[in-house]
Parts: sequence; structure tokens; C-alpha cells
Amino acid sequence: MYKAHTFPLGQAQLAFDLSNMAGVPLGSEPKTVVEVLKKRAAAAPDKTAFYVIEARDAITEISNGDLLKEASNLAGRLAAHGVRHSDIVLLAYETSPALLTAFFACLIGSFTPCVVEAPSLGAHAGEWAERLAVRARYAGARLILSKQECCDVLNAAGCEATTIEALPKVMEATFSEPVETDPVFLQFTSGTTSLPKALLIDHKTLLNNVRGLASAREWHHEDVIVSWLPLYHDMGLVALTMAGFVTGMPVVLMPSNLFTMNPARWLWAIHTFKGTITSAPNFAYQFVATHAPEHRTRGMDLSTLRCAINAAEFIQSRTIEQFTKRFGPHGFRKEAFAPAYGLAECTVAASITRPSDVVSFDTISRQRMITQGIAAPLEASDRDAWAVACVGPVLDGHDVRIVDGNGNPLPDRRQGQIQMRGPSIVYGYFKEAVPSNIRDGWLDTGDLGYLHNGNLFITGRIKDLIIRAGANISPYEIEQVAGEIEGVRSGAVGAIGLNDPVKGTENLVVFFETTQKASDMVEAMRQAIRDRLSQKLSIAVDHVLPVPPHTLQKTTSGKLQRVKLVQLAQEKLSAVH
Repeated sequence: MYKAHTFPLGQAQLAFDLSNMAGVPLGSEPKTVVEVLKKRAAAAPDKTAFYVIEARDAITEISNGDLLKEASNLAGRLAAHGVRHSDIVLLAYETSPALLTAFFACLIGSFTPCVVEAPSLGAHAGEWAERLAVRARYAGARLILSKQECCDVLNAAGCEATTIEALPKVMEATFSEPVETDPVFLQFTSGTTSLPKALLIDHKTLLNNVRGLASAREWHHEDVIVSWLPLYHDMGLVALTMAGFVTGMPVVLMPSNLFTMNPARWLWAIHTFKGTITSAPNFAYQFVATHAPEHRTRGMDLSTLRCAINAAEFIQSRTIEQFTKRFGPHGFRKEAFAPAYGLAECTVAASITRPSDVVSFDTISRQRMITQGIAAPLEASDRDAWAVACVGPVLDGHDVRIVDGNGNPLPDRRQGQIQMRGPSIVYGYFKEAVPSNIRDGWLDTGDLGYLHNGNLFITGRIKDLIIRAGANISPYEIEQVAGEIEGVRSGAVGAIGLNDPVKGTENLVVFFETTQKASDMVEAMRQAIRDRLSQKLSIAVDHVLPVPPHTLQKTTSGKLQRVKLVQLAQEKLSAVH
């Protein structure tokens, strides 16, 4: 049984007992995650592997020994239920001890876990169940594990779903040891379509990636990871949970809804557990900097934090400055920020700045990037300036290159498609006979960027480019500029191109979320967005559409779902006409 604690986060004068948090040096490198678990349990059975914050004052402590024992028991129960070697098991849980136990149980039994979207009950329960049913059929899943109320909805949708409690009770089961080429989990990508693709990742590929990340940032077993990121996304599962576990350090997890309800909880968890490593998309740093009032952070100490990864979406210099200014008085240091680039097709981590690097932005000409694809340096004070974050060199043992539309390599400071190769690359999507994302041994990432002095700079995604009068416009530039307007919700701007057959080009449509109700104020913001884009980007906007808060839907990694934006634009514009 795991240990339960009651401890209220957010009270600086209280101290959680951290005596059991020492990590575990693993010596020689294990070849599978199961071997990591067994070595941790043998070397330090009573030391903590995970802390799971389940509510404001409820914390569960999971030791190495107890995790091995509980996961082994559950693996036997799954086998007794009929789950066999390599069978896919979907795990539909919010971050919890049950999810961690089920995940490691699948690894011990050589089943293939797939962490999926957490339960969403209430008015949209049926829609959630239908989405999972589609994924279960696509994956050929043997079983879905979830909570009882979720299982009822899933079974009604035609899935085979059950709870851990309902599985047969068994005394003991014996399983053969997995090998490094066995699947470790199935990962759905964070694509913006209704049916994202999936990747089957093996132990060897996973361990290569997390060890490469740990080496790049000089992580070791004495570090402490703190994360609120959902485990059905690769940044939460791989970059933090698996990277921390494999490196031998304790990992502190909390459900993502605790962060969204009160973003300060994330930082209080870092304070309480003396966290040294965390990660989030740019919007989360912006969100907590603007939604955590001083009275909720009084007494907070963030001085232990030495690595705050910023990845998964466009990194804004304004966010870096605002977060540093807001939490500098609480001990946060700007140099802790670690801009990075990742994608599921590279397991997760592709490039990241090194500890000795200073957070930096390359200030370039927007116009020359739009019209010529050249990253021409420019003074930051110039009205044409665009700040692009340096996301560091790729992980050791990997290669990156920038190519044009014909696959020809481009020189430094020329924008093109980013291609990669190396031991973390997943060659082909699940069920693909011939990999569609590999060209001459290189992974087509689908992302745009450029190289300079061995460092990578991300400028957008190929499919998101807005092509207008022959110019290639990145929506990220538009969204960043429009987000500077007073009254526009930070991180809540969306730009898309909408084909206009009459004009023979794309119309530029900009959405912005606002809480403002007065029509004259909304109209003033619309005009301000038009003026700002005209002044800074020399771009004329065809349609500026205000929408209520939380209208612009995002993927699990914080990326705008632009397919849904196109649908929304078509609906709104057809209603007008």
C-alpha cells in the first residue's frame, strides 16, 4: 500500500518531510524501464519514486519497493483477465497513483500501455467516450482501464472497459523480462485533427531520448522533478515522468486541473518539495505570471529551481521577462529557463539549451523572413524586428538539417523544413507499412526553422503557413503582435488563412478572445489589431473576429487547433454573409 499524507500546499511556514526524497544512483545503464524499476527497488526499496498531489492537501507517496510490488500484482491480475504479451491497454485516468501503478504493471507484464485523455464526465461524457472508442478501435486495444463511472460511459460506447478493482484477484504471476526492442508504450501525437496518428515506442528509443535530455541539462539523481503536465502528452510522460524516473530522481506529479484552477499550486509544489526541474508550454508561464496574485505567493521560495523547460509552442520574450520579473523576488533566476524543441516523432526531446547557455532571442527582420525566407539580423528597436527564441543544439548523437521543398540542404539563416535523424527518432507511424515521415533516412518534422552557429530556431509549421500574395506568413508572428493589444487575452489569439477562390489567394482571419462586452470597446480592439499588424508587419487583415474566453481550443501541448479555427471562421463568416 502507498503512504497517504495530509499537507496543505501554499503555506510557507509549514514544511513537508523530505527525508525520504533522496534519489537512487543506478550505476550501469539498464536496458529497459522494468530493469530501472527493479534496480531502484533493490537498491533503495523505501526511498520515494513518486509523490502524487491528488488535492490541495492530499499527497500520496509511492516508494520504489511498493511500486514494484503493486505493479507486479496488477500485472498478474491483468493477465488473469486475459491480457497477453504486446496487447494494448488504454489507461484513461487523470494523474493519480492508479495511473502510475497501471502503467508500470503493463511494462512488467510486457503489455503495451497507452495513456489517453483523462475522464471528462458531465455534459460532454458521451463525446469523450466516443473519442476514446475511436482511438481504441484504431489501436486494436484489448482493454481500457478507468474509474467506474467512466467505465459505464465507455461500455455504453461499445468499448471493453473495467476498473482495477474489478479485475480477478491472483496470488502471484511470473513474466519473462522485456527486451530493449519491445514496445514500452503507444503514444498518440498531439495533432490537431480528430484522429491523431500514433507512435509505438520501444524501450531502447525511449531510454536514448530521456538519457540524452538528462545529459544535455546535467540532470542527476539528486534533482527533483515537479510537474502538472498530463501524462497522455509526451512532454508530461517522457520529458518529465520517465526522464526523472530513469535518471533515478524522485518525481512530484499533480493533475493538470489543479494547475488550471489555481496556477500558483504548481509553484507551491516546487516550493514545498524543493523542486529543481519543471517544464511547461509558454502559455503556462504567462498564465501563472498574470493569474497568481501576490497574496497567493507570499513566502514562496523558488530558488531551488535550476531548469524550467519552455517548449511545445512559440516562446515569447515577453513571457520570459514577465515571469522573471514576477517571481524574481521569490528566488527565481532567469537563467533557469531552458528553451527547447520537441516532437513525439523524436520520442519527445529534439533540442534544448545547455545549462551554460543564456536565454537568448535572435532579432530578425519580419519582412525578409516573410518574403525571402532569410533570418536577417536587425536591431531590437526596429519596428520590423521579430524575436525568435534559440532552442539550443540537438541532443548528442542526433543530426539536424534545414532543407528546401526539394530536400536540398540550406545554409545558416535560411528558413526551411527541419529534418532530423538519430537514436530517438521513431521511424514511421503505428500501422504504417512504409514510413510516411521519413525521407532518405531523415525525419520530416513538418516544422519550419533555421540554424545559426549550431543552434536551432523555430519559426512555424509548414501546414500552418498563410500564403498571401506570394508571401509566406507565419501565424505565430501575427498572434504575437496582436496579443500585445490591451484587453486581448494573453495567449488567446489565433490567425489562419482562409482560401478565397475569387481573389485567388488566402484571406487573413484573426481571432481574439476578450471578456469585454461593450461593442465600442470591442470595435476599438479590432481596429487596434488591424493597425498594429499593418504597422509592424505591413499586413492587411481581412477579418478580425472577437470571441469569448476559452473559445480557441488547444491540443494537450498548448498548440492551437487550427483545423477547428478554420471551421469556426467559415461558420462565422457564412452567418454574416
